[in-house]
Amino acid sequence: MSCVALIGAAVTALCIYRLPVAQLNLQFAVLVLVTLLIGSRITIKIPGVRGQISVSDTFVFLAILLFGVEAAVLLAAAEALCSSVRFCKKKNVTIFNVGVMAVSTFVTSSSLYLFFPAINLRYGYSPDLIIALCVMALLQYVLNSGLIAVSVALGTGQSVWHSWRTNFLWTSITYFVGASGAAIVCRLSENLGTYAFIATAPIIAIVYFTYRTYLTNVETSAARAEQAKQHVDELNCYIAEQKRISKALVESEEHFRSAFDYAAIGMALVSPEGNWLRVNQSLCDIVGYTEEELLVSDFQTISNPEDLGNDLAEIYRMLAGEILTSQSEKRYIHKLGHDVWVSSSASLVHDAQSRPLHFIFQIQDITERKRAVAAIQTLSLIDELTGLYNRRGFYAFCTQQFSSLHRSNKGAVVVYADLDGLKKINDSYGHQEGDRALIKTAELLKETFRSSDVLGRLGGDEFTVLAAVEPEGGVEKLISRLEQRFRNYNASRVAPYELSISIGVSQLTSDGLLSMEDLMASADLAMYEDKRRKKRQLPIPGSDSEQPEVAVA
Repeated sequence: MSCVALIGAAVTALCIYRLPVAQLNLQFAVLVLVTLLIGSRITIKIPGVRGQISVSDTFVFLAILLFGVEAAVLLAAAEALCSSVRFCKKKNVTIFNVGVMAVSTFVTSSSLYLFFPAINLRYGYSPDLIIALCVMALLQYVLNSGLIAVSVALGTGQSVWHSWRTNFLWTSITYFVGASGAAIVCRLSENLGTYAFIATAPIIAIVYFTYRTYLTNVETSAARAEQAKQHVDELNCYIAEQKRISKALVESEEHFRSAFDYAAIGMALVSPEGNWLRVNQSLCDIVGYTEEELLVSDFQTISNPEDLGNDLAEIYRMLAGEILTSQSEKRYIHKLGHDVWVSSSASLVHDAQSRPLHFIFQIQDITERKRAVAAIQTLSLIDELTGLYNRRGFYAFCTQQFSSLHRSNKGAVVVYADLDGLKKINDSYGHQEGDRALIKTAELLKETFRSSDVLGRLGGDEFTVLAAVEPEGGVEKLISRLEQRFRNYNASRVAPYELSISIGVSQLTSDGLLSMEDLMASADLAMYEDKRRKKRQLPIPGSDSEQPEVAVA
């Protein structure tokens, strides 16, 4: 830019020095005024570049044809200065623009008079004249746009060809039209004088509006191309996103398939009608069926009938939208026929239209846990030594049995029994023999009473029974059977001692006002009364006289 500005300044100074002032007339003055006041103000922005071009090339060409090289260079430099000051605030750019116009006009006009020295407009448009006009327009266009394109290319980092082709190729219109218009005005000026410059108005207007229309079309085409490019970019982004989503779905499906097939718990997809749609190996292992056998059946087939009603109710509630998931403990029927306890969790999956698609079942085998819980419950309710209910178990089952007997109006008695002489047996024969005495007493009680009666060992040597008896003579028959059992055992002489128990009996009254607690307390008192009576009699341990005695409350 500095080089062009310096060359332009030198050219301008040379033209000022060589300017033939005597040859300048009123026409030149009018041309200068029209160029500076009108031509320099009719500018159009160059797309993609922070610059503008004017349509005053016609006036510059007129100056070349009518007034020579020096006048044309000075007019072009002045016009560039006025135009640049209007839209550019940088002095270096303004000086550069002046230099460009001065250099291009000097080279163009000098070349024109060098190669076409006999140019004459009075004799019409000869071939030489037309060629001269084309050369003038082409040189002015190439030099002017070329110098600016080099500057733009250096500023933007683009190639000179790309900068010129993109931003300045279409500006050739103004130069060739301007050269033609200048030739027409020159012919008219021979006859009309100064008034011939009026003809430049429609020429300038034609150039301006033609250029504006062309530029609008260029901008529209560029906008459409940019829009098309944007659509292509958006389409490419959409395609890439779809590929990414598709890949993610495939990976998600693979992860789900792996998690489903190799899950440690049973998993299944079940249709809203209950058919197995897909099952994993863990579920097959739980129920004993193969995958093919399950897929041709439904979950109702292998469900325990006692649990099926609750299962179907939960399924209907999920289908109705009342609940989202269902969890329960239920029993499946194994292929071999036994029950398998499972913890089942079910959730409903909907499709894009919110219609029920399928259920996801998660099934865990809890059979061993159920067995362990049952064993723990049994240990907490059963006396380990005798196999009878312990105190907790007796009261738990006794309350339920007593309510049943009370509702059915059956006769009920509570029998309290205490093994006599257990301490003496332990002291004489050892605690192991004492345990055998307790075990045998429990066996005799089991043999005497029915399986529906509740028998328990409350602790130590105390036993209790809740039994159903006949209203008439039931208690006497029960006690008679118990006595006979002990007599038969003692007669067998299996042990070095004889078993003897103190018994207290409490019977449910006909009015049914006594509670279970009342019966227990009454039978306990009757048993201790029997024990005190035996102590007053001082029986000999191990003698035949030590027989069961009964106190009835």
